[in-house]
Amino acid sequence: MLHVIDSGGLYGAEQVLLELATEHRRLGHTSLIASIRLPRETEKPLERAARERDLAVAFVPMAAGPSVLGAFHLVRLAREWRADIIQTHGYKANILLGLTPKWLRPAPLVATVHGYTDLGGVHRMSLYHRVDRLVLRRADRVVLVHRGMATTRGLNRLHDARWRVIENGIPRAALASSLPDPSWLPDEDVVQFCGRGRVVIGAIGRLSHEKAFDVMLRAVAAIVRDRDDVVAVILGEGRQRQTLERLVQDLGLHGRVLMPGYRSNARNYLRLFDLFVLPSLTEGLPIVLLEAMQAGIPVVATKVGGVPSVLDEGRGGFLVEAGDWRALASAMRRGIADRSLASQLAAHSLATQSSRFSSQAMATRYLELYHEVASRG
Repeated sequence: MLHVIDSGGLYGAEQVLLELATEHRRLGHTSLIASIRLPRETEKPLERAARERDLAVAFVPMAAGPSVLGAFHLVRLAREWRADIIQTHGYKANILLGLTPKWLRPAPLVATVHGYTDLGGVHRMSLYHRVDRLVLRRADRVVLVHRGMATTRGLNRLHDARWRVIENGIPRAALASSLPDPSWLPDEDVVQFCGRGRVVIGAIGRLSHEKAFDVMLRAVAAIVRDRDDVVAVILGEGRQRQTLERLVQDLGLHGRVLMPGYRSNARNYLRLFDLFVLPSLTEGLPIVLLEAMQAGIPVVATKVGGVPSVLDEGRGGFLVEAGDWRALASAMRRGIADRSLASQLAAHSLATQSSRFSSQAMATRYLELYHEVASRG
Protein backbone atom coordinates (compact mmCIF):
# COMPACT_ATOMS: atom_id res chain seq x y z
CA MET A 1 0.00 0.00 0.00
CA LEU A 2 1.15 3.50 -0.83
CA HIS A 3 -0.33 6.07 1.57
CA VAL A 4 -0.19 9.68 0.38
CA ILE A 5 -0.65 12.62 2.74
CA ASP A 6 0.18 16.32 3.04
CA SER A 7 0.53 16.38 6.80
CA GLY A 8 0.09 19.52 8.90
CA GLY A 9 1.09 17.93 12.21
CA LEU A 10 0.52 14.75 14.16
CA TYR A 11 -3.26 14.91 14.39
CA GLY A 12 -6.15 12.53 13.83
CA ALA A 13 -5.56 11.61 10.18
CA GLU A 14 -1.86 11.05 10.83
CA GLN A 15 -2.57 8.84 13.84
CA VAL A 16 -5.01 6.78 11.81
CA LEU A 17 -2.46 6.34 9.02
CA LEU A 18 0.28 5.28 11.45
CA GLU A 19 -1.95 2.75 13.18
CA LEU A 20 -3.16 1.41 9.84
CA ALA A 21 0.37 0.88 8.53
CA THR A 22 1.48 -0.64 11.84
CA GLU A 23 -1.41 -3.11 11.96
CA HIS A 24 -0.99 -4.08 8.32
CA ARG A 25 2.70 -4.79 8.92
CA ARG A 26 1.71 -7.04 11.81
CA LEU A 27 -0.53 -8.91 9.38
CA GLY A 28 2.30 -9.35 6.89
CA HIS A 29 1.64 -6.47 4.49
CA THR A 30 3.94 -3.62 3.49
CA SER A 31 3.13 0.09 3.45
CA LEU A 32 5.02 3.15 2.25
CA ILE A 33 4.02 6.57 3.54
CA ALA A 34 4.52 9.25 0.87
CA SER A 35 4.71 12.56 2.76
CA ILE A 36 4.20 15.68 0.65
CA ARG A 37 6.57 18.50 1.61
CA LEU A 38 7.45 21.96 0.39
CA PRO A 39 10.85 21.83 -1.37
CA ARG A 40 12.81 23.35 1.54
CA GLU A 41 10.65 22.05 4.35
CA THR A 42 12.32 20.05 7.13
CA GLU A 43 11.22 16.69 8.47
CA LYS A 44 7.57 16.63 9.46
CA PRO A 45 6.31 15.16 12.78
CA LEU A 46 4.52 12.39 10.84
CA GLU A 47 7.75 11.37 9.10
CA ARG A 48 9.60 11.28 12.41
CA ALA A 49 6.84 9.24 14.05
CA ALA A 50 6.85 6.79 11.12
CA ARG A 51 10.62 6.33 11.41
CA GLU A 52 10.29 5.70 15.14
CA ARG A 53 7.90 2.86 14.31
CA ASP A 54 10.27 1.54 11.62
CA LEU A 55 7.68 2.25 8.95
CA ALA A 56 8.83 3.02 5.40
CA VAL A 57 8.45 6.72 4.61
CA ALA A 58 9.46 8.85 1.64
CA PHE A 59 9.08 12.60 1.35
CA VAL A 60 7.87 14.04 -1.94
CA PRO A 61 8.95 17.68 -2.49
CA MET A 62 6.17 19.72 -4.03
CA ALA A 63 5.21 23.35 -4.45
CA ALA A 64 2.15 24.69 -2.67
CA GLY A 65 -1.17 24.28 -4.45
CA PRO A 66 -2.04 21.95 -7.33
CA SER A 67 1.02 20.47 -9.02
CA VAL A 68 1.04 18.38 -12.19
CA LEU A 69 4.70 17.59 -11.58
CA GLY A 70 3.88 16.54 -8.03
CA ALA A 71 1.20 14.15 -9.26
CA PHE A 72 3.73 12.71 -11.71
CA HIS A 73 6.21 12.10 -8.86
CA LEU A 74 3.54 10.27 -6.85
CA VAL A 75 2.57 8.08 -9.82
CA ARG A 76 6.23 7.27 -10.45
CA LEU A 77 6.71 6.41 -6.77
CA ALA A 78 3.70 4.09 -6.89
CA ARG A 79 5.19 2.34 -9.93
CA GLU A 80 8.62 2.00 -8.33
CA TRP A 81 7.04 0.72 -5.12
CA ARG A 82 4.86 -1.66 -7.18
CA ALA A 83 1.90 -0.60 -5.08
CA ASP A 84 -1.23 -2.73 -5.18
CA ILE A 85 -3.29 0.07 -3.62
CA ILE A 86 -2.85 3.84 -3.51
CA GLN A 87 -4.60 5.41 -0.54
CA THR A 88 -4.92 9.16 -0.14
CA HIS A 89 -5.51 11.04 3.12
CA GLY A 90 -6.66 14.65 2.85
CA TYR A 91 -7.77 17.02 0.13
CA LYS A 92 -4.37 17.71 -1.50
CA ALA A 93 -3.56 14.04 -2.01
CA ASN A 94 -7.14 13.35 -3.14
CA ILE A 95 -7.00 16.16 -5.71
CA LEU A 96 -3.54 15.32 -7.07
CA LEU A 97 -4.29 11.65 -7.68
CA GLY A 98 -8.00 12.09 -8.34
CA LEU A 99 -7.26 14.39 -11.26
CA THR A 100 -4.65 12.00 -12.62
CA PRO A 101 -6.19 9.98 -15.49
CA LYS A 102 -7.16 6.53 -14.26
CA TRP A 103 -5.18 4.82 -17.01
CA LEU A 104 -2.00 6.50 -15.69
CA ARG A 105 -2.52 5.32 -12.13
CA PRO A 106 -0.69 2.01 -11.60
CA ALA A 107 -3.07 0.81 -8.87
CA PRO A 108 -6.65 1.39 -7.65
CA LEU A 109 -7.21 4.61 -5.72
CA VAL A 110 -8.84 4.57 -2.28
CA ALA A 111 -9.55 8.05 -0.87
CA THR A 112 -10.18 8.42 2.86
CA VAL A 113 -12.17 11.47 3.96
CA HIS A 114 -11.11 12.15 7.56
CA GLY A 115 -13.26 15.26 7.93
CA TYR A 116 -13.65 18.77 6.61
CA THR A 117 -12.76 22.07 8.21
CA ASP A 118 -14.80 23.94 5.61
CA LEU A 119 -17.44 26.06 7.38
CA GLY A 120 -18.79 27.93 4.41
CA GLY A 121 -17.90 31.24 2.85
CA VAL A 122 -15.53 31.92 -0.01
CA HIS A 123 -11.87 31.40 0.78
CA ARG A 124 -9.00 29.21 -0.39
CA MET A 125 -9.78 26.27 1.91
CA SER A 126 -13.44 26.20 0.91
CA LEU A 127 -12.37 26.11 -2.74
CA TYR A 128 -10.01 23.19 -2.11
CA HIS A 129 -12.74 21.27 -0.34
CA ARG A 130 -15.21 21.86 -3.16
CA VAL A 131 -12.66 20.59 -5.69
CA ASP A 132 -11.97 17.66 -3.39
CA ARG A 133 -15.63 16.66 -3.36
CA LEU A 134 -15.67 16.76 -7.15
CA VAL A 135 -12.55 14.64 -7.65
CA LEU A 136 -13.70 12.05 -5.12
CA ARG A 137 -15.95 10.81 -7.92
CA ARG A 138 -12.79 9.70 -9.73
CA ALA A 139 -11.56 7.42 -6.93
CA ASP A 140 -12.19 3.68 -7.10
CA ARG A 141 -13.43 3.71 -3.52
CA VAL A 142 -14.13 6.50 -1.03
CA VAL A 143 -13.96 5.84 2.71
CA LEU A 144 -15.79 7.92 5.31
CA VAL A 145 -14.54 7.51 8.86
CA HIS A 146 -18.06 7.62 10.24
CA ARG A 147 -21.58 7.10 8.92
CA GLY A 148 -22.63 10.54 10.11
CA MET A 149 -20.28 12.11 7.57
CA ALA A 150 -22.61 11.00 4.77
CA THR A 151 -24.85 13.93 5.70
CA THR A 152 -22.02 16.48 5.47
CA ARG A 153 -22.74 19.32 3.07
CA GLY A 154 -21.45 18.35 -0.35
CA LEU A 155 -20.75 14.73 0.59
CA ASN A 156 -24.45 13.98 0.94
CA ARG A 157 -24.91 14.46 -2.82
CA LEU A 158 -22.03 12.24 -3.87
CA HIS A 159 -22.76 8.92 -2.20
CA ASP A 160 -22.84 5.87 -4.46
CA ALA A 161 -21.93 2.17 -4.43
CA ARG A 162 -18.20 2.94 -4.27
CA TRP A 163 -18.47 4.58 -0.86
CA ARG A 164 -17.71 2.74 2.38
CA VAL A 165 -17.71 3.58 6.07
CA ILE A 166 -14.70 2.39 8.08
CA GLU A 167 -14.55 3.83 11.56
CA ASN A 168 -11.27 5.01 13.04
CA GLY A 169 -9.53 2.92 15.64
CA ILE A 170 -6.71 2.98 18.17
CA PRO A 171 -4.69 0.11 19.67
CA ARG A 172 -6.32 -2.15 22.20
CA ALA A 173 -3.07 -1.97 24.14
CA ALA A 174 -3.78 1.70 24.80
CA LEU A 175 -7.23 0.79 26.07
CA ALA A 176 -5.80 -1.68 28.54
CA SER A 177 -3.00 0.57 29.75
CA SER A 178 -3.54 2.07 33.19
CA LEU A 179 -0.52 4.38 33.06
CA PRO A 180 1.01 6.74 30.50
CA ASP A 181 4.11 5.68 28.62
CA PRO A 182 6.88 6.46 31.14
CA SER A 183 9.11 7.78 28.37
CA TRP A 184 6.55 10.48 27.58
CA LEU A 185 5.62 11.96 30.93
CA PRO A 186 3.82 15.33 30.87
CA ASP A 187 5.79 18.54 31.39
CA GLU A 188 6.33 19.52 35.00
CA ASP A 189 4.83 23.00 34.46
CA VAL A 190 1.59 21.44 33.21
CA VAL A 191 1.54 18.99 36.14
CA GLN A 192 1.99 21.84 38.61
CA PHE A 193 -0.70 23.95 36.94
CA CYS A 194 -3.16 21.04 37.19
CA GLY A 195 -2.28 20.24 40.80
CA ARG A 196 -3.12 21.84 44.14
CA GLY A 197 -6.61 20.36 44.30
CA ARG A 198 -7.81 22.05 41.14
CA VAL A 199 -10.61 20.81 38.91
CA VAL A 200 -9.06 20.57 35.45
CA ILE A 201 -11.06 21.00 32.25
CA GLY A 202 -8.92 19.79 29.37
CA ALA A 203 -9.01 19.94 25.58
CA ILE A 204 -6.67 18.87 22.78
CA GLY A 205 -6.61 20.03 19.17
CA ARG A 206 -5.44 22.54 16.59
CA LEU A 207 -5.96 26.15 17.57
CA SER A 208 -8.21 26.79 14.59
CA HIS A 209 -11.69 28.16 14.04
CA GLU A 210 -13.51 24.85 13.58
CA LYS A 211 -12.23 23.54 16.93
CA ALA A 212 -14.18 26.35 18.65
CA PHE A 213 -11.88 26.85 21.62
CA ASP A 214 -13.21 30.40 21.81
CA VAL A 215 -16.60 28.89 22.67
CA MET A 216 -14.96 26.73 25.32
CA LEU A 217 -13.19 29.74 26.85
CA ARG A 218 -16.47 31.63 27.16
CA ALA A 219 -17.98 28.60 28.89
CA VAL A 220 -15.00 28.37 31.25
CA ALA A 221 -15.34 32.07 32.06
CA ALA A 222 -18.95 31.50 33.07
CA ILE A 223 -17.96 28.63 35.37
CA VAL A 224 -15.07 30.33 37.14
CA ARG A 225 -17.34 33.17 38.24
CA ASP A 226 -18.86 30.69 40.70
CA ARG A 227 -15.88 28.42 41.38
CA ASP A 228 -12.32 29.40 42.18
CA ASP A 229 -10.95 25.85 41.90
CA VAL A 230 -11.56 25.38 38.14
CA VAL A 231 -8.79 25.75 35.53
CA ALA A 232 -8.52 24.83 31.87
CA VAL A 233 -5.71 23.37 29.75
CA ILE A 234 -5.77 23.44 25.94
CA LEU A 235 -3.02 21.42 24.24
CA GLY A 236 -2.40 22.34 20.63
CA GLU A 237 -1.01 24.94 18.28
CA GLY A 238 -2.37 26.91 15.36
CA ARG A 239 -3.23 30.19 13.72
CA GLN A 240 -5.75 31.20 16.36
CA ARG A 241 -3.26 31.29 19.22
CA GLN A 242 -3.05 35.09 19.43
CA THR A 243 -6.82 35.45 19.10
CA LEU A 244 -7.39 32.96 21.91
CA GLU A 245 -4.72 34.55 24.10
CA ARG A 246 -6.43 37.94 23.72
CA LEU A 247 -9.76 36.33 24.59
CA VAL A 248 -8.25 34.81 27.74
CA GLN A 249 -7.25 38.32 28.83
CA ASP A 250 -10.57 39.90 27.81
CA LEU A 251 -12.52 37.27 29.77
CA GLY A 252 -10.40 37.73 32.88
CA LEU A 253 -9.01 34.20 32.69
CA HIS A 254 -5.36 35.06 33.23
CA GLY A 255 -3.86 32.37 35.45
CA ARG A 256 -6.88 30.13 34.93
CA VAL A 257 -6.08 28.90 31.40
CA LEU A 258 -2.88 27.23 30.21
CA MET A 259 -2.10 26.79 26.50
CA PRO A 260 1.35 25.15 26.51
CA GLY A 261 1.35 24.39 22.78
CA TYR A 262 1.48 21.25 20.68
CA ARG A 263 2.48 17.98 22.34
CA SER A 264 3.09 14.83 20.30
CA ASN A 265 2.34 12.77 23.41
CA ALA A 266 -0.91 14.58 24.19
CA ARG A 267 -2.69 11.34 25.14
CA ASN A 268 -0.54 11.10 28.28
CA TYR A 269 -1.89 14.43 29.54
CA LEU A 270 -5.45 13.13 29.61
CA ARG A 271 -5.02 11.66 33.08
CA LEU A 272 -4.41 15.15 34.42
CA PHE A 273 -7.93 16.14 33.34
CA ASP A 274 -11.10 15.80 35.39
CA LEU A 275 -13.24 16.60 32.36
CA PHE A 276 -12.43 16.41 28.65
CA VAL A 277 -14.14 18.90 26.34
CA LEU A 278 -14.54 18.65 22.57
CA PRO A 279 -16.23 21.94 21.54
CA SER A 280 -15.79 21.51 17.75
CA LEU A 281 -18.06 22.99 15.11
CA THR A 282 -17.25 20.14 12.71
CA GLU A 283 -15.63 16.71 13.06
CA GLY A 284 -15.37 13.31 11.43
CA LEU A 285 -14.50 10.74 14.06
CA PRO A 286 -11.86 12.41 16.27
CA ILE A 287 -9.08 10.17 17.56
CA VAL A 288 -8.62 12.39 20.61
CA LEU A 289 -12.20 11.62 21.65
CA LEU A 290 -11.50 7.88 21.50
CA GLU A 291 -8.35 8.41 23.55
CA ALA A 292 -10.24 10.36 26.21
CA MET A 293 -12.83 7.60 26.43
CA GLN A 294 -10.07 5.00 26.78
CA ALA A 295 -8.53 6.97 29.62
CA GLY A 296 -11.85 6.88 31.46
CA ILE A 297 -12.24 10.66 31.45
CA PRO A 298 -15.80 12.08 31.48
CA VAL A 299 -16.51 13.82 28.17
CA VAL A 300 -18.48 16.91 27.15
CA ALA A 301 -18.74 17.18 23.36
CA THR A 302 -20.75 18.81 20.61
CA LYS A 303 -23.26 17.02 18.40
CA VAL A 304 -21.18 17.05 15.22
CA GLY A 305 -20.08 14.37 12.76
CA GLY A 306 -19.75 10.93 14.30
CA VAL A 307 -19.48 12.23 17.87
CA PRO A 308 -23.07 11.50 19.00
CA SER A 309 -22.85 7.91 17.78
CA VAL A 310 -19.44 7.39 19.39
CA LEU A 311 -20.86 8.63 22.69
CA ASP A 312 -23.90 6.38 22.25
CA GLU A 313 -26.26 9.32 21.82
CA GLY A 314 -25.43 10.70 25.26
CA ARG A 315 -25.11 7.46 27.21
CA GLY A 316 -21.32 7.77 27.06
CA GLY A 317 -20.92 11.50 27.61
CA PHE A 318 -22.60 14.90 27.78
CA LEU A 319 -23.70 16.18 24.35
CA VAL A 320 -24.53 19.81 23.46
CA GLU A 321 -25.25 21.83 20.35
CA ALA A 322 -22.19 23.22 18.59
CA GLY A 323 -21.41 26.92 19.04
CA ASP A 324 -23.56 27.35 22.17
CA TRP A 325 -21.25 28.39 25.00
CA ARG A 326 -24.09 28.55 27.52
CA ALA A 327 -25.09 24.94 26.83
CA LEU A 328 -21.44 23.93 26.95
CA ALA A 329 -21.00 25.69 30.32
CA SER A 330 -24.11 23.99 31.68
CA ALA A 331 -22.89 20.53 30.67
CA MET A 332 -19.43 21.24 32.06
CA ARG A 333 -20.93 22.38 35.37
CA ARG A 334 -22.95 19.18 35.54
CA GLY A 335 -19.91 17.05 34.75
CA ILE A 336 -17.96 18.75 37.54
CA ALA A 337 -20.74 18.79 40.14
CA ASP A 338 -22.27 15.35 39.58
CA ARG A 339 -19.19 13.13 39.77
CA SER A 340 -21.32 10.00 40.08
CA LEU A 341 -23.13 10.64 36.80
CA ALA A 342 -19.91 11.68 35.05
CA SER A 343 -18.22 8.46 36.20
CA GLN A 344 -21.16 6.36 34.98
CA LEU A 345 -20.99 7.94 31.54
CA ALA A 346 -17.22 7.45 31.35
CA ALA A 347 -17.54 3.81 32.44
CA HIS A 348 -20.17 3.21 29.77
CA SER A 349 -17.82 4.49 27.07
CA LEU A 350 -14.87 2.51 28.38
CA ALA A 351 -16.90 -0.70 28.56
CA THR A 352 -18.60 -0.48 25.16
CA GLN A 353 -16.18 1.19 22.75
CA SER A 354 -12.98 -0.88 22.95
CA SER A 355 -13.90 -3.50 20.35
CA ARG A 356 -15.76 -1.14 18.02
CA PHE A 357 -12.95 1.40 17.76
CA SER A 358 -9.82 -0.75 17.77
CA SER A 359 -7.02 -0.30 15.25
CA GLN A 360 -7.12 -4.05 14.62
CA ALA A 361 -10.75 -3.91 13.51
CA MET A 362 -10.04 -0.83 11.38
CA ALA A 363 -7.07 -2.51 9.66
CA THR A 364 -9.08 -5.66 8.91
CA ARG A 365 -11.89 -3.67 7.32
CA TYR A 366 -9.44 -1.78 5.13
CA LEU A 367 -7.85 -5.04 3.99
CA GLU A 368 -11.27 -6.37 3.03
CA LEU A 369 -11.82 -3.20 1.01
CA TYR A 370 -8.40 -3.51 -0.68
CA HIS A 371 -9.18 -7.07 -1.76
CA GLU A 372 -12.56 -5.97 -3.05
CA VAL A 373 -11.28 -3.09 -5.13
CA ALA A 374 -8.29 -5.06 -6.43
CA SER A 375 -10.49 -7.93 -7.61
CA ARG A 376 -13.43 -5.93 -8.98
CA GLY A 377 -11.90 -2.54 -9.85
